[in-house]
Amino acid sequence: AHAPDEDDPDSPNFLLNIIVSIVLGMGAGVGLAFFVEYLDTSVKTLDEVERRLGTSVIGVIPQKVKPFTDPGADPAHGEAYRMLRTNIQFSRKVQGGKTFCLTSGSVGEGKSLTAFNLAWVSAQLGDRVLLVDADLHRPRQHKILKLSNSRGLADVLMGDLSLEEAVAATSMANMDVLLSGRVAPGAHGLLDTRRLKELVEALRQSYDMILFDAPPVIGVSDASLIVREVDGVILVVQHRKYPFSVSLRAKAIIDNLGANLVGVVLNNINVSRDYSYYYYHHHYYSYPQAKGDEGKKA
Repeated sequence: AHAPDEDDPDSPNFLLNIIVSIVLGMGAGVGLAFFVEYLDTSVKTLDEVERRLGTSVIGVIPQKVKPFTDPGADPAHGEAYRMLRTNIQFSRKVQGGKTFCLTSGSVGEGKSLTAFNLAWVSAQLGDRVLLVDADLHRPRQHKILKLSNSRGLADVLMGDLSLEEAVAATSMANMDVLLSGRVAPGAHGLLDTRRLKELVEALRQSYDMILFDAPPVIGVSDASLIVREVDGVILVVQHRKYPFSVSLRAKAIIDNLGANLVGVVLNNINVSRDYSYYYYHHHYYSYPQAKGDEGKKA
């Protein structure tokens, strides 16, 4: 051992320590980000949905969408629902059908809001529309419309009210709504095949489009009955929320029931982050003007 040279210290080397810390920190951060993304099995891309589910994506809904009855709703979001309506109308799987069921694999995927805004936009475009809140377990449409849920589908199924008495008008001229109604405790199995078939056939005579807001298809028997009686089923999938296995299971149930799956609606897309959905958003469509003019937003 020998005494250290005061003019040439061995430690600490501050510059080297700082450089090594920065490199290791950046490497660890990037590695952790890739690891978290690898563990994330939720629905991410449109191509992944079409490849793994074997069906088309017929609608992409951006984030921060509100009911169109809300004064704070962005009118530009209507373009996403107009595209969805067009894709449903021209789908080869529909062939002039009028009755459609919106369902999901699990709760909280946005099917009720999607059904409401789709009905609203379709009525704006001239269709005679009826929105049926068939989710007797967790009804939502009366909250969106701020209406009393004292009468509705449950009363019709129990024979307490006629269909004409239960249907309510909305502030949109061409749009009516059949709310869920209050289900008495212990009253289960209101939706059976015969009653539902009679209801659907009666509604076909009066409306151009009938949209059923059904409960999630996994774990609730009511949804299984509804999807069999309508002309087409629309599966709403929340972007980056549930594992892909939930959507795969929901699709398998719909296929096993012999229902007509029209396609998938991807909900709650962050357009600014998920650039692959960029062209779906209304704000980003531009059309060429006269020579020398700049493009104008839609």
